[in-house]
Amino acid sequence: MQRSFFLLSTSFLLSTLISCSTFAQTPIQNQPKIVFQNNQAQFQIKSKNTGHDYLIQIYKPPVAPPQHGYPVLYILDGNATFPSAANIAQSIGAGSTKLGLDPLMIVAVGYPQQKTFDVQKRAYDYTPKPSAEFQAQGKYKYGGADQFIAFLNSELKPTIAKQFPINSQQQSLYGHSFGGLFVLYHFFQKPDAFQRYFAASPSLWFDQGMLFQQLNHWQSQKPNHSPLLMTTVGTHEQGGPHTQLNNKFNEADFFKALENKRSNQFSYWHFYNPAEQHITNLYASLPKALMFASCQNLESCKSLFDGPLQQPAK
Repeated sequence: MQRSFFLLSTSFLLSTLISCSTFAQTPIQNQPKIVFQNNQAQFQIKSKNTGHDYLIQIYKPPVAPPQHGYPVLYILDGNATFPSAANIAQSIGAGSTKLGLDPLMIVAVGYPQQKTFDVQKRAYDYTPKPSAEFQAQGKYKYGGADQFIAFLNSELKPTIAKQFPINSQQQSLYGHSFGGLFVLYHFFQKPDAFQRYFAASPSLWFDQGMLFQQLNHWQSQKPNHSPLLMTTVGTHEQGGPHTQLNNKFNEADFFKALENKRSNQFSYWHFYNPAEQHITNLYASLPKALMFASCQNLESCKSLFDGPLQQPAK
């Protein structure tokens, strides 16, 4: 399975250099008219919560939906990730039944008129409100995560649900770097909004490690059930898995604390992707993210991702 992950991640890293087909962009008018070409479509939506315009790119499987509807994977940094994610979904789809996967719908959230990243808007949308001291030293304006959470859950998800046969009980969220920070923040703040969360290379350094405080609060709670969570880091990111955050916070300790909470009520997986840098881990993690979002049930997920050291606590 690890060899399969490596082949998939290596193969589809190249696909980011290939731009996806151009589709007509339709400003939202109540509900956007979505026209598909080669199982892909896109539209624009202006958020009442954030005030930003978003480019939404969609991949819909070329097969009928499962009985409960398509599982949906919402992907951040959609301009940069959608071409690769759509290609991976098409490739995995051919053997999805053998892997215990359902055909997966992808909804990529990006920004209009951008080829890859809108660094200013993502810095605001994906980050929690920081301390005044951190913001004063920051390169960008931060702190729009709560409004972006509201956009995803009260604007975008209802739009998708009205237009497609989706499984409302199998929706996943994927983000990398600041996007990974956002995924974990969303998980700690409003865990029930999605059923599965995937944070690749999360920016744990943000605001002097503020997510460590979120983690401590979450650890003190005793929920009856938690969503599935997966995290990844490249082994060659800023010194690898043992990177120190201002000599106070160790990111390895963060992931270890999550692993220690594994139980019948909380399923969690963490992977170090070999020889991946920070930016390449964005793409190296996509195959796992798509399978994680589409595995039919917890047992299917365990069969794909559990290893000798990944067994949940009894």
